[in-house]
Amino acid sequence: MSEQPAPPESPLPTPALSEEHAAERVRLEREYLGWSTGELAKRMTAAGYPMNQSSVWRIESGEPRRRINLDEAIGFAKVFGLPLEEFLGPPESSSNKHIADVTDVVLDMYRRLLDLMKSTGEAFKLVDQYNAMFPQHAGELNDRIARAIAEENRRRGPVRESPMVFLRYPAFQQAEQPSDATSQE
Repeated sequence: MSEQPAPPESPLPTPALSEEHAAERVRLEREYLGWSTGELAKRMTAAGYPMNQSSVWRIESGEPRRRINLDEAIGFAKVFGLPLEEFLGPPESSSNKHIADVTDVVLDMYRRLLDLMKSTGEAFKLVDQYNAMFPQHAGELNDRIARAIAEENRRRGPVRESPMVFLRYPAFQQAEQPSDATSQE
């Protein structure tokens, strides 16, 4: 008997593409962007894929759901800024992308906050240096700075969140824990 050649290995499985995924993705992306069904319909039409609000609603919620044709799928992908394959893929991939997006925004803001805190520290070192050199003017300088900050707060309105807002997030608290080596010094 001759040996049969082994069948070629199948490629890695790819996520199932389906109209059901696309319909759910329309709803998820629209809600993530804060758009109404009417707003999405307007954007589809403006992008060259005419659609009305009722069609968007029937795609998302109809029983049975309205089918999405290929041109519309391309239009939705374009309007949402997604590759077509990602738009047609499982809706869970949308959550991962949105989580990554939100994480990036928070990390960027945190980095900016750290830079501002460093700059603010440097500015107050200048105040301390001036006050040390000219103690007779320290009260006037401190009062002027306090008035300028109060005026800036009045012009901009109240600050709703403290820069220390990061402290309430467990991930930040874990990152701030000193290691055993540092805590023993």
